[in-house]
Amino acid sequence: MKPYLHRQLSYSLFALILCQQTAGFCQETASTRHRLERPGAGRQRPLGDVLADLERKHKVFFTYESRLVRNKLVSADLPQTNNLDETLRRLLQPVSLRSERVSDKYYSILPDHSRPTTELPQRLIDGGVSSLRTTGTFGLAERDVATMTVAADRLVQTVMGSVIDENGGPLVGVSVIERGTSNGTTTNDQGRFSLSVAGPQSVLVFSFIGYVRQELEVGSRTTFDLKLVPDTKALSEVVVVGYGTQRRASVTGAVDQVGQQAIEGRPVTNMSQALQGVSPNLIVQQGSGEPGAPLNINIRGISTLGNNSPLVIVDGIPGSLDVLNPSDIESISVLKDAGSAAIYGSRSANGVILITTKKGSKTGRTIVTYNGTYGAQTPTLLRKSVEAWEYAMLKNEALVNSGLPPQFAPDQIAAFQQRGSYPWFLTEILKNQAPQQNHNLSVSGGNAQTTYHVSAGFLNQNSLFKGPDYGLKRYNYRMNLTHQIDRVKFTGILSYARNEIKEHAFNTDVLIVDAARMPRTYPITDSLGRYVLSPILSESNPLGRLEQGGYRKYDNDNVYGNVSAEWEVAKGFQLRGIFGGELNSNHQYEFRRAVNYLPYVGGTDNTATVKDETYKSLFTNVQLIANYDATFGKSNIAALVGASNEGFTSEANGLFKKDVDNDLGTDISRTIVQPFSYNSNQRTAQNALSSLFGRVNYSFADKYIAEVNFRYDGSSRFAKANRWGFFPSAALAWRITEEPFARGFRDQFGDWKLRTSYGVLGNQNVGDFQYQSTYFNYANAYAFNNAGVAGTGVTLANSNITWERAQTFNLGLDASVWRNRVTFSLDYFNKLTKDILITPSVPGLYGGSVPNYNAAQVRNEGWELAATLRQNTGPVRHTLTLNLADSKNRVVSVDGKTNINYIGELAIILREGLPVRSYYGYQSNGYLQNLEQIQTEPRHSFVSQSDLRPGDVRYKDQNGDGVIDEADRVVLGNPFPRYTYGITYNVGWKGFDVNVFVQGVGQRSLFLRGEAVEAFHGPYQDAIFKHQTDYWTPTNPNATYPRLTLGGASRNNWGVGSDRFLQDAAYARLKNLQIGYTLPGRLTNKLGVSRFRIYYTGQNLITLTRMQVGIDPEATEFDNSLNSTRGNVNSGRVYPNPKFNGLGVDISF
Repeated sequence: MKPYLHRQLSYSLFALILCQQTAGFCQETASTRHRLERPGAGRQRPLGDVLADLERKHKVFFTYESRLVRNKLVSADLPQTNNLDETLRRLLQPVSLRSERVSDKYYSILPDHSRPTTELPQRLIDGGVSSLRTTGTFGLAERDVATMTVAADRLVQTVMGSVIDENGGPLVGVSVIERGTSNGTTTNDQGRFSLSVAGPQSVLVFSFIGYVRQELEVGSRTTFDLKLVPDTKALSEVVVVGYGTQRRASVTGAVDQVGQQAIEGRPVTNMSQALQGVSPNLIVQQGSGEPGAPLNINIRGISTLGNNSPLVIVDGIPGSLDVLNPSDIESISVLKDAGSAAIYGSRSANGVILITTKKGSKTGRTIVTYNGTYGAQTPTLLRKSVEAWEYAMLKNEALVNSGLPPQFAPDQIAAFQQRGSYPWFLTEILKNQAPQQNHNLSVSGGNAQTTYHVSAGFLNQNSLFKGPDYGLKRYNYRMNLTHQIDRVKFTGILSYARNEIKEHAFNTDVLIVDAARMPRTYPITDSLGRYVLSPILSESNPLGRLEQGGYRKYDNDNVYGNVSAEWEVAKGFQLRGIFGGELNSNHQYEFRRAVNYLPYVGGTDNTATVKDETYKSLFTNVQLIANYDATFGKSNIAALVGASNEGFTSEANGLFKKDVDNDLGTDISRTIVQPFSYNSNQRTAQNALSSLFGRVNYSFADKYIAEVNFRYDGSSRFAKANRWGFFPSAALAWRITEEPFARGFRDQFGDWKLRTSYGVLGNQNVGDFQYQSTYFNYANAYAFNNAGVAGTGVTLANSNITWERAQTFNLGLDASVWRNRVTFSLDYFNKLTKDILITPSVPGLYGGSVPNYNAAQVRNEGWELAATLRQNTGPVRHTLTLNLADSKNRVVSVDGKTNINYIGELAIILREGLPVRSYYGYQSNGYLQNLEQIQTEPRHSFVSQSDLRPGDVRYKDQNGDGVIDEADRVVLGNPFPRYTYGITYNVGWKGFDVNVFVQGVGQRSLFLRGEAVEAFHGPYQDAIFKHQTDYWTPTNPNATYPRLTLGGASRNNWGVGSDRFLQDAAYARLKNLQIGYTLPGRLTNKLGVSRFRIYYTGQNLITLTRMQVGIDPEATEFDNSLNSTRGNVNSGRVYPNPKFNGLGVDISF
């Protein structure tokens, strides 16, 4: 596998180097093609008028000195291309001028062969006159930008300073105007300015496209160093949507765009964590806090009985969140409804997440940025153990209540009290803290032709488990390049990510439960440090397994890249071709060593084993897209049509060995003689998808907007008769405040837009070959005559299997009030998913696997609110962001069947009319307090009536038949979160900033089981925790838990699933807190940097919850396919979700 990976990397690096060299050559070639063109002899116009026309046509802004264009005439018949840079070159060269792009929308007009822009403002000041002419809309009053001259003797005070953006980088071309005059300048390529003003009473006005305008009184100050705050309304004018971008005003679907600032500074270890709480109904749940553990992500809740994972698109190509470095992200768009997601067709039923990574800028300068955090993780929400003497007394009480003799004599209990308790096993296998660090370095820049962004990142998250260097290391490298040659824009993206995860060689849930159930009457090691066994834990010692039991190591490599070319064929018409793909190479090696224990009775039989598995996959994607955009009077049409083809192949191989050398893991003499010592497996998969897709957006007077999307997919996962599917959507929007009757209110209410959409989305998340009969074989399936014999199995085909289809309706409102200080979006959605795959029920004697078939239906509906408040109180800046959402589902049809799955006491039901995967059990009605109540209690089918005692649980006889049995079970709750929310408050004053992020769930149930809820739970019957000491006694009749009994020999009646096991898992969590300080410009200038910010950052700091059982309320027992693969969450047998405290620094050069 490694030679294969090295070869692929070599090819990728060679292609990248070739692109760089080609880009440089093309840039030189382009520069030599310039030639002088003389103005024609035809009709002529003033240069200023022509520039104004170009501003309106290309939606850009020009700045220049008035004298440069005064009395200059240019040809009115000069042909204009859609390439603005080329048009300006032809226009300005004949009159000895040139243009310089200082941002995407901002140009400076300069004398040809003159000094750089950085010297222009000072030269104007030195000349005693400021006659800078500024065109375009800056949000200033007309008098602020009027063209006039200012007498030199009026300018009596000189001020200077610098302006930076929200990331600490210098802002070029910021307009700095003395209010009420035309006296002004712009910042140079280092973001600095100098300006002479009338005196202390003067007010400076700072304005720049996409940023909030600021006004500062000069007073006695001579230096101004400030940071412009992004104008979110202006920045969001362009929204990333499927296969392109749209103006915010033209968006008709439910699209939520999140900027990089929402996730920066948070000490997260992957992108999935970074998305938690940042967008309404983007639900992220973590089953385990162990380094490298997967997370669940779904959009708008549960809509199917199968895979609920959204489609993830990275820079236009399907990709994975887990390999991304959060520091590389520019923006995240979440497509939630059919109006926005239908263009992705058969993979969009669960929503789409569009990730855009950072690109270089055309500012002509290079920016080097470093950001890093270092801190410590600490375990949180751990259960608390009782003391040794408490355990002995409680164990005796449980035994007596169970009709058994006590285990501990009074003198033993007294000895425990006198000697004290041994350290608890659970706290002994965990560290008090573990370091975590994250470092990122990037270099970006460019000019009008070429941009680049290169970054590298390193993450090291140590495990809280004791042992040899357990944890996660991730390495990220990324290079994004663009190059413009005339009308063709080339883009190249290449990234490499390597995840190295080293963990213990055993199952985490086994280590946790073995440690947690040990009473503190036994030591984990003796005085010589040897690992001790006991009658309770006679097979292993969790600390010995962690420190000497071997390891499991994952080495996962991911190479992602795409190249594209966009050709502007004509005005408003572009063609774009993309080729991209992803290469994965994963290797897992497990070496489990035998551990020497200090035996209690005879020791244990440990053997050394080795497991070696490799997995590699290749995904390719080719796209050809045509865009057309044109305006006819008040009508605007934007159309897109495209075709794509993608393919996926993978293969995996595994080898298992038993009885190997305990130090080296190599074969020894007995490795090959015992049956079942070798076992190998091989797996392959492949699929393909071909598609046609399109979108048409029509706008009339920028007021009434209609849009249709479609996708026609052909998938190899279905038989020919069902291979192709059509997925359309239609959407309408009405900008209410553009109506004449509303224009009088726009100053107060801003922009209001009502939108609605309906469409059909698809889900093709099924197996590759379910429409065909498949066979599989494996070695050592059976043992005959003391030898392993291979076996073969079969899965029958269902040739009629087809897509799941989700009919989706959405109604939304986008609005702003209070002069745009408050903006909000409100959405309602209703989705009906049909043809959901379910598995038929067959007798166990069948002996084979049967295919799924399309039969079920699920309805999911809900709402979501996103709101932002921005307010300045003097020099203090406040920003408050809130998102709140709810979704609820119901099984409409499941072919008339009822399915109940059991995990211990936990029962999960699937039935028509109920929410998906509901908890199912008995409803309690307090405790039996005396013998009279026992005599009148309905008969219990699961325990003898003669065994009932005061302190046992009373249950409701739901059907009134006098018997408590399975017919009395009801729905108790649901594990999926409702009323999810995220609240972010940011406040800034001078160089100080505080950011508070709270995330939570308003309603959720968590069904507990095992030792987490039942004291002395069987079969071990030795675990009891602090929270279980509130149990029933005659003097404590309203206790949390029933009377104490022994799990394995109990006569109690509450070992069945009931609401006694149910917990309210609603919570509010201080997910992140940042407190930072940015050094002022006068200090950073001395240090030679443009920005220096140092900050404290904390994660998972405070959790408010009604749960008091030492289990994280965020934890979920389900994966994204609704499989109960994490049932150990319900008993607390999971790695804790850690708390983090650390320091960070952001530096820009």
